[in-house]
Amino acid sequence: MLGLLLGLILFGILAESGGRVARRWTPNLLEQVAYGGALGLGILAYGVAGLAALGGLEFVRFAPLGAAAILLALGGSQRWRWLDWKEALHRPRGIVEGALAGGAVLLVLLSLTLCLLPPDGNEWDALAYHLAFPKWYLQAGRMVELPFMHQSYFPPLQDMLYLLGLGYGSEPMAKVMHWAMGMLAALGAAGFVQRQGGSGAWAAALILGAPAFLWQMFSAYADLATALYASLAMFALAHAVREHRGDWLWLAGGMMGFALATKYTALLAWGMWGLIGLVWLWRAHATRAIRTLILSGLLALAIGSPWYLRNFLWTGNPVYPFAYEIFGGKNWSQAQADAYRNDQLRFGMGREPSMLLLAPWNLAASPAPFADPIGARVGERVFLLPSLGVGALAMPSLWLMGGWTSGMGFLMGFVLLNFVGWFYLMQQIRYLLLVLPVLAGAGLTAVHRAVAWARSGYAAILFLQAGFTLWLMGSVYLPVLPLALHDRDAYLSRRLQIYPAIQYLNTQTPADSGVILLDETRGYYLNRRYLWGNAGHHRLIPYDTMRTGDDLATWMQKNGYQYLLINRQFTPQGEPEAWRALYYDAIQRGKLQLIFAERGVEVYRLLTYGL
Repeated sequence: MLGLLLGLILFGILAESGGRVARRWTPNLLEQVAYGGALGLGILAYGVAGLAALGGLEFVRFAPLGAAAILLALGGSQRWRWLDWKEALHRPRGIVEGALAGGAVLLVLLSLTLCLLPPDGNEWDALAYHLAFPKWYLQAGRMVELPFMHQSYFPPLQDMLYLLGLGYGSEPMAKVMHWAMGMLAALGAAGFVQRQGGSGAWAAALILGAPAFLWQMFSAYADLATALYASLAMFALAHAVREHRGDWLWLAGGMMGFALATKYTALLAWGMWGLIGLVWLWRAHATRAIRTLILSGLLALAIGSPWYLRNFLWTGNPVYPFAYEIFGGKNWSQAQADAYRNDQLRFGMGREPSMLLLAPWNLAASPAPFADPIGARVGERVFLLPSLGVGALAMPSLWLMGGWTSGMGFLMGFVLLNFVGWFYLMQQIRYLLLVLPVLAGAGLTAVHRAVAWARSGYAAILFLQAGFTLWLMGSVYLPVLPLALHDRDAYLSRRLQIYPAIQYLNTQTPADSGVILLDETRGYYLNRRYLWGNAGHHRLIPYDTMRTGDDLATWMQKNGYQYLLINRQFTPQGEPEAWRALYYDAIQRGKLQLIFAERGVEVYRLLTYGL
């Protein structure tokens, strides 16, 4: 609980001090909070990264002070009217918008409360790398290369904030950093709608009511950070064109630069942002501003470039492990690149042009093929958490009644182009969260112009979506919250299949033991040196030179890996690959002895005699 409160306080300080800076651009309080908080979190993340790069992580707890000092210096004498709620809320126009705002508040409070839960089996990527490699950094006292974990090369702006939370010894504080990103994204879209004369309650309800979005708000992932910075960059571009102000373009470039530091997928968003900006400025006869747009695009590259440069220095590939055909990269191969691409292509329902037209419907009606197998059981039914809901699908019917505000077609073009890119690259639902705030902000600016029955019908859809999300998350997670707060180990034993095996390794093996994880990557809770064993992750284990299980056992002993964990739940059926057969041969020869088995997870000890 203390960590969550500390994270909230930190977020409040950054939003307040950053809001002073953002007041130079906008009089809207919601936008001040959104841009100011985003700027503050970005500066803080780079401050933590600087300490990690210089080997100064023992001082990581002081990083927030430095970020706040920078923001206060930039803000100067600007005053932020924190309690000016009349300006912030614009008073909802009637009971419908008041109810939408109330539902959004309930969703925010629920997601914040659920940040108290330790990361469990539904947060695969959090346990595999988003929290795992920051923990490695903290243990080493600096940023270190982890060649077995290729995701540790991804742009880690959000992960640096997780490192800060873990530096304070608090997983809830780390999670609040992602919750803050989602909160700011909703506020940014709501503030944008307000600036166009509408009510931000509609946008907030659409965004927060999407199950995938709310689930991410209490999960240690990075998708909401990308969504925040990319959406704010697009909104700033819109303000620049509509208000004929070049300073908005510089802010847009800064936001897009932070987006590039969160995910590789932001490279596509950066390109689409630049393309839309060029066309929009040309159509608005603001050709003088095109030069500023180009310079702000270079600013974005400069802000995001440290991570791509780091990867180039470490691996020879700035976007490692992707684009192997172009850049290559150490500890990787063309076969692994092909397998990785095939793994991405398994998401979705095909890439034929006809499926592109059907994709919006399929996303709402059949989300399973577009999502990781992350679900929540309620009674006898399992509901998929990563779903965008029906609010976005129903939006075009609303436009038929009220249209949209002038210029919003360019923002919708950004949504469409990114949607097409998503369709052909990787049809994973959570990657679409990048465009959800832009869709909400641009698509709901003219909702007040629609006829009353259309507004009421769309509001009913948003109510149903928000109600379903509240019911699903509340019914699944709130009953186990007392257990998580009272007995963390009992909660994790219940919610994470591999946790009993992890506990065994943490308590029954020497502290300097090395562990190979086979068919499993979620090593965050393992307090031992570990290595992912599957051949698709890296080339550190020279399987190609091994012929028998004896060769594998010899390599394990030489490199200090005394234990093997196999998660049989994810072991493929049928004839094993040659590298996997080495482990089975070592088991059959008695080189690896079974010492623990529970829930389909097995732990083996390397027997060193005769090696």
